[in-house]
Amino acid sequence: MTLKLGMVGAGGMGMRHAHGYIELCKQFDSFRLVAVCDRHAPAAESVASVVEKATGDRPGVFTDLHRMLDEANLDALDIVTDTRMHHRFAVAAFEHGVHVMTEKPMGVTIRACHAMRQAAQTHKRVLSIAENYRRDPMNRLAKALLDAGAIGRPNFMVRMGLGGGSALMHNTGWRALKSRAGSMIIEQGVHDADLMIYFMGDIQTVYAETGLFARIRRRSGMNANLARFYEHRVEEEFAGQDTIELDQEDSAFAVMRFASGAVGHYAISNASHGHAVGVDTIHGAAGTMIPPRSRTGQSPAVKLEGAVQPLTGEEMLSLVPDWELNDITAPFWGGVRRMASYDMPFDEIDRKLIAIEYAELARAITGGAPVEVGPETGIKALGLAYATLESGMTRQPVRMADILEGSVEGYQAEVNAANGL
Repeated sequence: MTLKLGMVGAGGMGMRHAHGYIELCKQFDSFRLVAVCDRHAPAAESVASVVEKATGDRPGVFTDLHRMLDEANLDALDIVTDTRMHHRFAVAAFEHGVHVMTEKPMGVTIRACHAMRQAAQTHKRVLSIAENYRRDPMNRLAKALLDAGAIGRPNFMVRMGLGGGSALMHNTGWRALKSRAGSMIIEQGVHDADLMIYFMGDIQTVYAETGLFARIRRRSGMNANLARFYEHRVEEEFAGQDTIELDQEDSAFAVMRFASGAVGHYAISNASHGHAVGVDTIHGAAGTMIPPRSRTGQSPAVKLEGAVQPLTGEEMLSLVPDWELNDITAPFWGGVRRMASYDMPFDEIDRKLIAIEYAELARAITGGAPVEVGPETGIKALGLAYATLESGMTRQPVRMADILEGSVEGYQAEVNAANGL
């Protein structure tokens, strides 16, 4: 059964999703992309043209979501807009009986996420969050090794990503604005949060200090891996601006307690001038794991106490004899089900992981297994990002349960008000 898919948002991430859809079509006939919507018609036309060139089938182009929902007879909607629109477009889709996949972060605030979850439940529709890092085969291997006790009981972890300097994140204006859930802490932070929870389990408490250290940001181009996906983007609100002023924190330094009793140290900033720092380690009772860098094909590293060298790929695979890629993932890696590393350019990895998200969504819609990253998981990832901001504002520890249920939302109050929540 081929389902009718629509996409709203035809900027850089929309183009990346278009390539993910093209990759999907090579392995599965799960979806047919029948409509692309963006308020800037040239952006939508660019995405439609890329799809047409690759598949021979041109999606219809719309500049109004409600018209697309009324006319395109969709089964599913892929939301790839800025974060402030996720809940509005998701609720509208559910009210039309349409299933939804939305880019991360799930919503602009926890309150927005609750509205999305409630609408999905009310209308009995699938809601999937496009969190692609955990779907990387090397992160799957890392998770399997942790679950198998390769380093013993995990006691603590450190995740640190410091860089950026005075550059504007992704050269994108809205990512500077609190009202649109911009900032490194939200945008990159949910990726980090999802992986930390995936590897280590649920979090009980968070204490953080936060700050804004590089308020004025300059446009300085983009990472070469991403730049070509954004060439067609229309950003009229910030056109001609060489610098943009951030209005929310760009750095967070947190300590967290996991439900297992393990402790985490998390630091994220894009205000580090002149020198970038990246640390990612999980320390157990018998050894240490260095998780892989997502979307690189690099292997995790396992270093056991007393050993001279880290485990080889074959040694790691021997510790998880039953681990293999599932029926959705393996086809995109040539049918290979077990591997300790792979060699592939970024753009190919990126589109394959997005294709997996699409295939999983289609399976859930047609009655297969539920999506892996549904509302509860998506809320937890955003919850950790906001827990650091809420704690940083009050300079007090916060309980994750209070963040997730929405009883602590002082930092988010301004964002909620700006978005009618």
